[in-house]
Amino acid sequence: MMMRFNSDEELLNKLSAELENLDRQYDDVTAPSLPELEQLIASEALRRSRRRRKELLLFILIALVLIVAVISILSSAPVVYLSLQVIFLLAALGIPGAAWIRRRREEAQP
Repeated sequence: MMMRFNSDEELLNKLSAELENLDRQYDDVTAPSLPELEQLIASEALRRSRRRRKELLLFILIALVLIVAVISILSSAPVVYLSLQVIFLLAALGIPGAAWIRRRREEAQP
């Protein structure tokens, strides 16, 4: 919703009133003390460290599962493994190529 103001002064008065309203809403907010801030920073650092460790362990677990799956497929059915590799390679090259061709055709049409 766009408001129209008759003059710059009217706009400035409205802006000043809104800024004063905003100041009143945050008058009672006080900054935390230094020990509270240090404790907050330390707890956040610990939380991030734990989260990073958890993500790393999850990554390693998923990587190991994928490696074991690939090795088992390769050892039991090398033809299936090589076929999947070729299919994924063709898809990786074909999908962007098809999108590029489609975009060029759309640009050529008036």
